[in-house]
Amino acid sequence: MIHIKEDTRLLGVILTKITIILIIILILSSSGCTDIQAQKVSEQSTEQNTSSYKTPEVLGSEPDNYIQTVKKTGVLEIDNGYSLKVLDISKQDKDVRLSFRKDGNEYTTGTLFENKTYSIKDTNGENIIYTIRIDRISDSSFSVNISYEIYPAIFLETGIYEGEITHTDVKINSNSITRSYRWKYDNTDFSVEYEYDTDAYDAYSRRSRNRDFSHFVNDPFDDELISMITEQMAGLAQANGYSRDEIPYIVMAFVQSLPYVSDSASAGYDEYPRFPFETLYHGGGDCEDSSILLAALLYDMGYGVALVEFPGHMGVGVKGAEALEGSYFDYSGVRYYYLETTNSGWEVGVIPEEYADLEASVKPVLNSYPQLLVKFTGNARGNNYVTYADLEIEVTNIGSDVAHDLVIYTSLETTTQNMVWDDLQTETHEDLDVDETVTYTISNLKVPAGETYRVGIWAWGSNSENEYVYSDWATA
Repeated sequence: MIHIKEDTRLLGVILTKITIILIIILILSSSGCTDIQAQKVSEQSTEQNTSSYKTPEVLGSEPDNYIQTVKKTGVLEIDNGYSLKVLDISKQDKDVRLSFRKDGNEYTTGTLFENKTYSIKDTNGENIIYTIRIDRISDSSFSVNISYEIYPAIFLETGIYEGEITHTDVKINSNSITRSYRWKYDNTDFSVEYEYDTDAYDAYSRRSRNRDFSHFVNDPFDDELISMITEQMAGLAQANGYSRDEIPYIVMAFVQSLPYVSDSASAGYDEYPRFPFETLYHGGGDCEDSSILLAALLYDMGYGVALVEFPGHMGVGVKGAEALEGSYFDYSGVRYYYLETTNSGWEVGVIPEEYADLEASVKPVLNSYPQLLVKFTGNARGNNYVTYADLEIEVTNIGSDVAHDLVIYTSLETTTQNMVWDDLQTETHEDLDVDETVTYTISNLKVPAGETYRVGIWAWGSNSENEYVYSDWATA
């Protein structure tokens, strides 16, 4: 037996520096984020000098074209108070993460891909104020060529943006990034700062997404980070005179303040659930990611939580007593009151109007448990009398707890139920850690020539459910 084990326990060393800053300020007003939508627009000229910036002298109805080279963390002033800041550049992924601003205040963020044109709307999300295109990313990922078109007539209609600053700043070093999170609860501004190891993020990015959602919530490699955050939230609450009962609301406000980032824009997939570490590393996520993060934080604090899935949307349910007001879901006699995670201002028990009349699936987050994933490859060889099958079986624990006493059973099945031509079961029962993989090689399983068969493989542990996979039928 050959073992292949990935030492993901190194992910436990993911938080290298923590700074807590607490500031109490009154904010004038709040505003939501706008979407960044890719649209087909006319091609822009790329013949201008890539290091020049031109200020329009006359405001007309036609957009003005510009090209600019911007370094990582650099700020590009657009016009009339609008600007953007380059947060991160990836030559490998061919994308750039940008912060879009008005009067120095960020009102949304987004990840833009190379050679695609995006329409950027105003702070109200109503009018397109300029379009932007990532023309070229430098080989060193240190700078990027950006071309853009300004729509000055629309600029004249927009005023000063006085929205609430609830966003994340980022500092990028050679082997880590530092994010500063700021959010508001009950007219009090909170701020925390964390530094994340980029190697740990790379290790996360290689992990399977093909696992139950509860394993993202209960991921053991996030335990240290999640517990540290909840402890700090408790400290911030106490420092401001808030009771323990209000800590969940402070945590909820923290998650709601994170920018919405769609899977297709940030990860290249329509559905790409993230572990809490990844969502915090990115500084935001979609409804799925923010719901997993909030559920992980509340679960760590001892609250009963569930993931609530609507068609195309996800939120969180928190266990509550009958005295609470608002919308809830009944699951086996337990009330889970709904929490919306994708924007600030949502109260407990308030479901967005577009989902209020839709049926939802409620999945309570339970204790950690293992989940087995089985894959195999093989080939057949033989003579006029018998065919031999040689197989290589790979079993991975994609759950959130160790699988104890692993057993692998392999058979060449007949067309008669519960009958096999040949079989073999592992004799040693071993433990399989989270994200650990074991490879098991089998040779010379046999079936008579001319007979019909298929490969069937079972894997189970003393504390895990059976996992069964099989091949297509074949003739020996």
